[in-house]
Amino acid sequence: MAETLYSIQEAADVVGKSVQTIRRALKSKKIHAKKQKTPQGFNYLIEEGALFALYKMDREHGSVKKGLAEAEQTSLVTEYASKDDVMDQKRTLDRLVDENRKDKETFMRFVKVFQERFTALENQVKLLEEPGKKKRWFQFWKRA
Repeated sequence: MAETLYSIQEAADVVGKSVQTIRRALKSKKIHAKKQKTPQGFNYLIEEGALFALYKMDREHGSVKKGLAEAEQTSLVTEYASKDDVMDQKRTLDRLVDENRKDKETFMRFVKVFQERFTALENQVKLLEEPGKKKRWFQFWKRA
């Protein structure tokens, strides 16, 4: 019987680990793999038996097709929601939009008050400037 070989990405998907975890296992020689030379470097082909032995998985439950089928069934079950769930979500979103609108109005009032106070302070500073001494814009470097 021919041994099934997995690439690093496929092996990671089969056992539910990250690609880096599989690479570390290869580097520490916990998994036996065949090296296949390519123009870009090497591809590692990992034996199914070594992979399942390291992660103590059953061959029947570790196949790629079965894992994907179970994931698809789970996503289909959770994909659809009842009408009540949708209405609850709609009410929540409406409430959040209303709160956002109120917060925006409050912020705009705050900005308007700030602008008015800033303008008033600018006018007071202009009044406090030294009267009678007018300098032109190009005379700022001259000394009195």
